[in-house]
Amino acid sequence: MSPHKKPVVIIGAGMSGLGAAIRLLETGYQCVLLEAAPEAGGLAGSFKVKEKYFPLGYHHILSQDKPLIATLKKLGFYPRVAWKKGKVLFAIDGRMYDLQNPLEFVKFPMRFIDKLRFIKLIMYCMLKKNWNADLGDAQLWIDRIASPPVREVIFDPLIDIKYGLPANHVSANWLGSRLHYQEFSKPLGYIPGENWTRVLTEILVQKVKDLGGTIITNAAVQKVIFANNTFREVTYQHHEVSRILTGDILINTAPPHIFLALSGYRGRVLEKVEYLDALSVVLETKQKLPREFYLLSCLKPRYSFGGIFMLSALNETIGTGNNQVLNFFTTLSPAYEYLRNKSPEELLACYQKDFKKLFGFLLEPLWSHRTLITNYSPRFLKQYENVDHRGSVRGLYFAGNYMTYPIITSTGSAIESGEAAAKCIIEDYQKSL
Repeated sequence: MSPHKKPVVIIGAGMSGLGAAIRLLETGYQCVLLEAAPEAGGLAGSFKVKEKYFPLGYHHILSQDKPLIATLKKLGFYPRVAWKKGKVLFAIDGRMYDLQNPLEFVKFPMRFIDKLRFIKLIMYCMLKKNWNADLGDAQLWIDRIASPPVREVIFDPLIDIKYGLPANHVSANWLGSRLHYQEFSKPLGYIPGENWTRVLTEILVQKVKDLGGTIITNAAVQKVIFANNTFREVTYQHHEVSRILTGDILINTAPPHIFLALSGYRGRVLEKVEYLDALSVVLETKQKLPREFYLLSCLKPRYSFGGIFMLSALNETIGTGNNQVLNFFTTLSPAYEYLRNKSPEELLACYQKDFKKLFGFLLEPLWSHRTLITNYSPRFLKQYENVDHRGSVRGLYFAGNYMTYPIITSTGSAIESGEAAAKCIIEDYQKSL
């Protein structure tokens, strides 16, 4: 049992916070999670249309996501997961190519010698096991292993879609590990008839409650107090009333820039972490698209959306009827900031205009839902460093999706980061007994 009568305070009830809480509660610690949103789940949140829940943006279960698979098995609903291969298309100048289809790969607008170099790069990444040693920036790395034309045709646009940056700003380790995991070349998981992220969140939340933990939603943290180099208390607002929660241990799962503003804490590595926001529009339509795909990435020209996920191509039961469910996604890099403050109707009109350029017709949505996903993704820049789970202040610990570099960020990696923070606490406070 824990020697502490005061609860562990956890900022955030997303996957990292829930994972940390369950691990600590199982060991005998008390836990209180403060969540600013109306519901737990964080990036795995959802919305409701006609009695069905939809993800805020695309989510799929990776067969390589070992922490998530372990969690699903532990919670008992892994047998409900179905698997299906998701087709990825790349759009260039109005034409779409499936690079895993030999005939379409031959037609892809890149020199034959560079196609061979692209294959060489993919094979290199598949065979490489250790991605921890710094490989420098993605531009030099791709140019060395493949060629500048391979980077210019394929990777420069993809990196721009993701981060809004040229390749020489981005970590080669991050990019190489993404290629190593071959995310879309293997079957992807989902739960038929369900939004699996909501199912997972509900089960994790219930697990926290069953173990005696407390989750306070609509609880925006206002200030974190340290004294004598030790964590002391958190001030938060709940139902328009400021409240104070004292404790000996704090786990922060909020993005670093938010925590730094709340606490005045300083940490060289923490201060270097940058985040991007994203816009996500999910809609349902009776119309059929000319080609089925799970992901369409728009390489050239760039549109108001970086890509389209056909959610119903993976999970055909996701919609309110036997319809197509699409997810338009835009990372709000500086070039796309102009979209941030557009109304749902204005944003949909922008997407519709560019959709027509690609497919030759306008969509007729049965409904659409716009979400601004703040702090959607950390930017894994060159020479990126993971933040240590242990803070420099006694009683302070960190967890989150900015701490799992260079492996692919996922639902499972978020849970694992929370469990790792909990493990550090257990180790540290066992020593103090």
